[in-house]
Amino acid sequence: MEKFEAAGAKVYVLSYDEAEAMADYRAAHNANFTMLSDPNSDVIRSFGILNTLIAEDDHPWYGIPYPGVYITDADGVIIEKFFENNFTVRPGPEQLLAALKGEEVLLKERTGVDAKVTVEVEFEGDTLPVGLSRQIVARFSVPEGIHIYDEPVPEGLVAASIELDELSEGILSYTPVTPPTRSMTLSGDGHTLEVYEGDVVLRLPVAQNGRAIEKDDDGRWVSISGRVQWQACDSEACALPEEKRFNFRVPAAFAVLGDMGPGEGRVPAMNGAAHFKEMMTRRQTQG
Repeated sequence: MEKFEAAGAKVYVLSYDEAEAMADYRAAHNANFTMLSDPNSDVIRSFGILNTLIAEDDHPWYGIPYPGVYITDADGVIIEKFFENNFTVRPGPEQLLAALKGEEVLLKERTGVDAKVTVEVEFEGDTLPVGLSRQIVARFSVPEGIHIYDEPVPEGLVAASIELDELSEGILSYTPVTPPTRSMTLSGDGHTLEVYEGDVVLRLPVAQNGRAIEKDDDGRWVSISGRVQWQACDSEACALPEEKRFNFRVPAAFAVLGDMGPGEGRVPAMNGAAHFKEMMTRRQTQG
């Protein structure tokens, strides 16, 4: 929360849970952000994010939204949004902060005729818990007069990308987060391609499903390996494609869950079963 506050952001959580359940969750987790209860899903419906895959009957989950996050500016205008198909995986705080800051990039200035494209690769976050996505970040510094390509490209050219090794079992990757591009028409064949120039940041959200966890005397770990590739070009010619390998060994922490009972990574103080029963009783009374 300190990083969100430092960025001038406020965090609000909206749920179809009862206010009492959210208060219990807040106390169990020592949460210091605002939690909003929408037990009849009125706000959820107004945003058009009601999960319609759940039938409107006595199903206890009816009323939940599709899992997602909105980023707004100071005037309440949505500037970015993150929605997931899988409710068990959510974007990590690093991804939200990057969107909040508008992809701020602070790289060393590179000038001169011999300047080359350079790239720094990092894993954002200290851990990779099951159920939380983090990002592999590639920060390119592209000299003036040079560009690199976005997908798609014709045969013979290589687009800038972050790719995981095929042997990374249990590691899941999602749609890359990329900055705006500029359209460029090639003089030779007339192809119009999308290019990146200047300081460029590519982000690949990743998660793990538990099968990638390795155990040793120091704890649980996941290994994430792959490559960043690109091809630098100017207005007349292209250099040979380049790549930079990465291999991260990250602690595989457990996400803390406000769940129905005790267990590893869970909070016994959060009596979810009691709140679940109260919610079902209220719905039956309303029905």
